[in-house]
Amino acid sequence: MQASIIAIAIPPVLLFLVMGILSRITNSSAVARELKRKALHICIGLVALSFPLFLDTPTMIIAALGLVVGWLIAVRQIAGLRRCFGSVLHDVKRKSLGEIYFATSIGGLLLLTQNEPIFFVIPILILTLADAFAAIVGRIFPIGPLPGIASGKTTAGCAAFFVVAFIVSFWCLESIADLQTAYALLVASVIAVVTCGAEAISRRGVDNLIVPAMAYLILLFSNIPNDAGRTTVIQLQHDLNALMAGL
Repeated sequence: MQASIIAIAIPPVLLFLVMGILSRITNSSAVARELKRKALHICIGLVALSFPLFLDTPTMIIAALGLVVGWLIAVRQIAGLRRCFGSVLHDVKRKSLGEIYFATSIGGLLLLTQNEPIFFVIPILILTLADAFAAIVGRIFPIGPLPGIASGKTTAGCAAFFVVAFIVSFWCLESIADLQTAYALLVASVIAVVTCGAEAISRRGVDNLIVPAMAYLILLFSNIPNDAGRTTVIQLQHDLNALMAGL
């Protein structure tokens, strides 16, 4: 029971600490504010890759997600918390529920992909890295503003998203899922094109829901073994349990 409570507490405590640290960094430029926001995005996303090791039941996943979302809502609504912890999220002047969508995507994928690690890892890496690089590149190099429904996005940002999404997907499919190179290239290309398009047309942080959902659905229908990477996860869980037992 105690181990379960500790496991559930890890995501909200981690979020509390990282938001507190990054909110102490002050800079008035728009690029710096975006970099700070995406630093939080990357930190939490990369650490979330470890969540399947200890959040291994639906009850634990839902409890951890509830604490995280509750904290994010409190930071939005309570002036003192917003002042101390919210600048990392809310200094960027746009209406967005992106951080709540981000947490919901991680929790939803954990629930959907238990014992299917490759179906969790690829969407989370795309959500974490491709989205962040697209935002940063688009801010620093605002080249080729896009028209119409993609207004506000840039060709440079979309190109960065596509490249990172493709590299992440191909590497995972070939090295973890052990797919043949040609098929890994095909699936990675489809994932990169679809998720890049979804990110380009999304508004107000909805890409944090749509992008991982699209990546997950493509993987689901790509005839990839469900147990790809499971041996690695089991070994890591065994090592983690041994470490905790020795403390």
